[in-house]
Amino acid sequence: MDKSIVERVRRTLHEAGHVLLLTHERPDGDAMGSLLGMAWMLQAAGRRVSAVSRDGVPGSFRFLPGSEMVSDKLPAAADMCLLLDCSDAHRIGDFPTRLPCPATVNIDHHVTNTHFAEANLVDAEASATAEVVCELAESLDLPLTSQAATCLLTGVVSDTLGFRTSNVSLRTVANTRRLMEAGANLPAIVEASLYRRSFAATRYWAAGLARLQRDGTLVWTALRLADRAAAGYPGRDDADLINVLSTIEGTAVAVVFVEQDPQRTKVSWRARNGADISALAAGFGGGGHPAAAGATVPGALEEVQARVIAATREWLRGHTPTPPSGG
Repeated sequence: MDKSIVERVRRTLHEAGHVLLLTHERPDGDAMGSLLGMAWMLQAAGRRVSAVSRDGVPGSFRFLPGSEMVSDKLPAAADMCLLLDCSDAHRIGDFPTRLPCPATVNIDHHVTNTHFAEANLVDAEASATAEVVCELAESLDLPLTSQAATCLLTGVVSDTLGFRTSNVSLRTVANTRRLMEAGANLPAIVEASLYRRSFAATRYWAAGLARLQRDGTLVWTALRLADRAAAGYPGRDDADLINVLSTIEGTAVAVVFVEQDPQRTKVSWRARNGADISALAAGFGGGGHPAAAGATVPGALEEVQARVIAATREWLRGHTPTPPSGG
């Protein structure tokens, strides 16, 4: 990472009196962990912080220290704007008011990041944005408090699916150790972020699993607005159902469609065995990682599903990932 850019960000952070932190809509564990981890460190350094998420904090991550400080509304003013875990500026979602200042700093690890900010600290080799934040703490003169360590390790655990993704490395292990030494409780974080599900989320899964489909090594399902209402699930995401589908034996690619409104559908892909699905997602206006990507596609659920499944079938014909085990 360019040391001159890191130094520039360090000066900007320490000169700002009020820092606005933002992450992407429908936030996952890495988004929440990075947002709150940075918030705790900046507050410990004496900065005033506004941590904002368009969709608030998912119920599964309200165990994070400081989750109550996250707002779904933008402040009227701020000295700088720092975006975390956003591959492009539009990922923050739609707010009723405009940002109080331009995107000043962009910290991320998505290979599809568009480097949209004035200063971009993007490391596509990192296992999670939270890992990038952890490594930047010392260079940015930010104290790694126990609260920050808990949030950041949650980001790493969540984005690596419990250290199961192919980008987990000795670097990830070293940063995990550092965060544990700073006070993060790894077993508690794994339990809370990966193995606890609300009753509503489980009912929501049931609707998706009931309409699960398969074509060779491709599996997919859809979640409708009516499913969300019937289950009482408050989020606009898939409650991590995509990660369940990706564990099905014989699967090379899993896809989940989530109806956002009658004319917008969220699509999530997961690829296995070394396949890179990010370019396919980019073709639908999205992005992400080689093995985990997504897009919000204009159109009704049925129409979007037909287009995406056809494109994914075509993509699979042109790619030959290592055959998965099982049948």
